[in-house]
Amino acid sequence: MALLFSFGTVAARVRLRVLAALALCAMLFALPMGAATISGKVVRADGAAIEGARVYMNQDRRVRDMTTGGKGTFRFEEVAVGPMEVVAYHPDFAMDGFTTVPVDDLEVNLVLTEPAGIAIRVINNEFMPVPGARITGMVVNDRFAVSVEDLAEKGFPMLRSDDSGFLDITCIPAGGFIKMTLAHHDYAYSDVAYLPEDSRRRDIVLYPGTRLRGRVTAEKKPVQNARISVFQKGVSGQRKFAEALTDGEGFYHLRAPEDHYLVAVRHPDYASPTPMVADMTRREETAVLDIELKPPYIIRGSIVFPDGKPCPGARLLFRIEDTIFEDTFSDARGRFTLRSGSGEGVLRVVPPSGYMTKILADIPVTLGEVREVDLKPIKLVRLPLIRGRGILPKDAEPARLYVRSLNLPAPVHVLTDDSGIFEIQLFYQPEQKTIAFRIEHPLRFLHRDFTVDLEKPGKVEVVLEEFEPRLEKTPHQPGRNNLTPLIDKAAPPIKCAEWFNSPPLALSDLKGKVVVLTLWAGFDTSHFALNRLTELRIIHELFGAGGDVAVIGVHDAGSEPDEVEQYLERYAITFPVGRDADPYVSFNNYGVNAIPQTVLIDKQGVLRYAETEDRLLELIKALRRRS
Repeated sequence: MALLFSFGTVAARVRLRVLAALALCAMLFALPMGAATISGKVVRADGAAIEGARVYMNQDRRVRDMTTGGKGTFRFEEVAVGPMEVVAYHPDFAMDGFTTVPVDDLEVNLVLTEPAGIAIRVINNEFMPVPGARITGMVVNDRFAVSVEDLAEKGFPMLRSDDSGFLDITCIPAGGFIKMTLAHHDYAYSDVAYLPEDSRRRDIVLYPGTRLRGRVTAEKKPVQNARISVFQKGVSGQRKFAEALTDGEGFYHLRAPEDHYLVAVRHPDYASPTPMVADMTRREETAVLDIELKPPYIIRGSIVFPDGKPCPGARLLFRIEDTIFEDTFSDARGRFTLRSGSGEGVLRVVPPSGYMTKILADIPVTLGEVREVDLKPIKLVRLPLIRGRGILPKDAEPARLYVRSLNLPAPVHVLTDDSGIFEIQLFYQPEQKTIAFRIEHPLRFLHRDFTVDLEKPGKVEVVLEEFEPRLEKTPHQPGRNNLTPLIDKAAPPIKCAEWFNSPPLALSDLKGKVVVLTLWAGFDTSHFALNRLTELRIIHELFGAGGDVAVIGVHDAGSEPDEVEQYLERYAITFPVGRDADPYVSFNNYGVNAIPQTVLIDKQGVLRYAETEDRLLELIKALRRRS
């Protein structure tokens, strides 16, 4: 079976046109010996047991369920190592759940609180109501996933719009929010990135899209319950747009926005073929794609810890070029099995936190005519602690130095102590064994790039050198906000309904300071956004609150004040943040449609830079030196 990732880029509001995918990836897992037991209680907020709650456990789209008795307990045995969602539902309460990869036995209480609601009206692009639109899946509070269509077969409410297009979701925790996917036979799938609990009814628009149909067979026979996915590949990975299951005769149909797509099929008993291109650019025409499944190539192996004990929960990916065909986890004995439609590709090992593979993380695989292969055990070693020291020229004043990685997907940012000493502990294995870093002085144009070999890290000593800052204006980048008309002009004002970590601020209050202004939203959990927040925290710590650099944020207006407070606590943000005034006054003033957006404003209040990636600190230093 193949897995094609559908992780979105930025989880932002629909009005910001930044789409978030529901990353509910289903995988095939052979049931291992010694599999986990998932148990616990369903209780009220005061700890009292709830009788009659339905508890669903969904793994690989196979749903098990049970009803709690008087003690509120639930228990699922023989749960494989792999992505799993558990959801507790009772019509008198808000639902609760968790999504995880169980490696060992797990006991957890699910707390059902007072319910709140989200009311929507589903309409089409002609503003007519759409009856029968259904929620296929949702994520609640960015905490747990609910595969609504899968659970509905076991009694979970099927969330569909009525004849007037109205759809009420009545089981959301008070103050919560959801992300969801809407589907309809006559319209393209639609991702809704953020819906807060609210009494107001909101309109969700579905668009016609283009229809794709076909049949899935194997050895001329129909294949039932094969999963068809259409996706696109881009800078943020593979984004899924729609999905369908084949019926008893192997037929399927779905709709997606007009475009060219790759189409993938997955089924537990067969190998996934190479994704095929579907031309879905003509709405009035139905694209047809029949798919023949083949017997799989099978790759088996095991993952072991440094002491030779089996490693459960390691992730294994089988990739051909830049497409992931198979994704699984090692079981309780450290064993794994991958099925692929091709005998040539790359096996990628993703160890548990704190470990890396002793050999390369990417293992080339060439099977030729052999259909099955057993690999030698893949050994893990601990990720090293990277230690080092930055050394300044004799005429440079001592300071805490800023160290950041240059080639990691989830970058590392740390500050040295006053003597330039730093320690970096990686918690995940990078794709490469050689990591590039930059160490930089916060006040002077002194920096130095250096590399660390994870297999032989040693102790790094780096002498900082003078450099010329890159002060040119970077052209507008496709897919980002075009703030070119604002450059070298007085920065537009900001207006916020509330302020956090600070009394109310206006840009006019900050004359004489270099202002690092970022428009953002806490529900954006992309690597890009989280990296920017970490970078801002470091800048704020370097310059403090009383100097000539002010780090401030303006949060999206769609979140309630208590939600913004939760985001600030979650991301450890101590610099001033305002919640934008409705209707998105500050965002509109800056023309921001994609988040996060950072701009640099000089001491006279003029907006100087809107493209700051990879050089934020050096631009700040340059603006500080301007009169």
